[in-house]
Amino acid sequence: MRKLWLLALISILATAALAQVQLAELTPSTRTSGDWFGAAVATDGNTIAVADFDPNIEQFGAVYIYVKPSTGWTNSTETAKLVPSDNGIGFGTSIAMYGNVIVVGAAVTSNFANQAQTPGAVYVYVRPAQGWYGTLTENAKITASDGQNGDAFGNSVSIYQSTIVAGAFFANNFAGRAYVFTHSAGRWNQVAELTATDGGLLSYLGSSVAISGNTVVAGSEGQNNFQGAAYVFVKPSAGWTNMTQTAELTAAQGGSSGNLGFSVATNGSTIVAGAPGAFSGNGAAFIYEEPSTGWVNTSSYNAVLGEPGSQQGTSFGQAVAMTTGGRNVMVGAPGVTVGSNLEQGAAYVYSEKSSGWTSTRQATQLLASDGAAFDVFGASVAIAGSTAVVGAPESNSPGAAYVFGP
Repeated sequence: MRKLWLLALISILATAALAQVQLAELTPSTRTSGDWFGAAVATDGNTIAVADFDPNIEQFGAVYIYVKPSTGWTNSTETAKLVPSDNGIGFGTSIAMYGNVIVVGAAVTSNFANQAQTPGAVYVYVRPAQGWYGTLTENAKITASDGQNGDAFGNSVSIYQSTIVAGAFFANNFAGRAYVFTHSAGRWNQVAELTATDGGLLSYLGSSVAISGNTVVAGSEGQNNFQGAAYVFVKPSAGWTNMTQTAELTAAQGGSSGNLGFSVATNGSTIVAGAPGAFSGNGAAFIYEEPSTGWVNTSSYNAVLGEPGSQQGTSFGQAVAMTTGGRNVMVGAPGVTVGSNLEQGAAYVYSEKSSGWTSTRQATQLLASDGAAFDVFGASVAIAGSTAVVGAPESNSPGAAYVFGP
């Protein structure tokens, strides 16, 4: 299937039972044919953000906000629309949410269309006193201090409390970087640049990013000839500063071209890294748990999650999400064939056993009630408590997002 350079790494705030039943289908009030609505999703359980990204960069994207009604989730259009105040090329490439703050990446992630015209940017939106209503422009715009045209800064974003992490996976001759920003004195300030000691051409550090507590994870799906890696950065006692990794996580068992780190999520002590090319294209998600002595370089994982049925080319692991407690992990597989529908896509929710994470294919499968061929349902996922959100950016062209719950 066509590879989507679209990642959604989400701040998630609670742990609860597995999501099982489709509760709602979310669509925009204005639909534009050819857009990828659902390319990225984020949620805190009561609020859902869905990116509407233009893959051809012919027009500016938007992010649509949905607020849970008092009677529960139901099919609906947005309560608010987030747009950039400037041109915002690539707006909606990535999104993340924490509390009242939504972060949107704007990066051109193609080697072609307009790549040389912008380094990329990240836009920050704070929920107004009256709530998420109407059309809103950003409260702040963040850029990299050393950004260069074509860096794709903002291709991935994550937020935890007052700290934002943004990937720039085309920077430094495609070795990639990640940047850390903190909020103080009423503004966002760049405090660190994260790099890998062994990164090189086409490593793509920052393919995905996630932050929780003092821990940042940055995926590097091109590392070691696309075997991939996930790099862990732990905040120094003196605060964030330019640094190289604390630990490098790999999984040679996934095989060459596994693309480990295409997606990542963390709750600080547990990391899940998606590898959609692992095991000859079946895909996998690898779980790593922090040792009692702290994060260290390792090629050993605690568990591997695999797509039931092992259909070659499922892209299982293209998107991952994790609840704050780390007990539930959600994995998108947009290439799954459902019945005779090629690439209809699916998402899977896994729960940690009382004895800890173990390798398994047993999962709760989520499917769209109106799924069709080439919907690529599962291209983006988010989970918070018992609420799960799945993006299907090519469903009914230009896409949809689905809400699941118990």
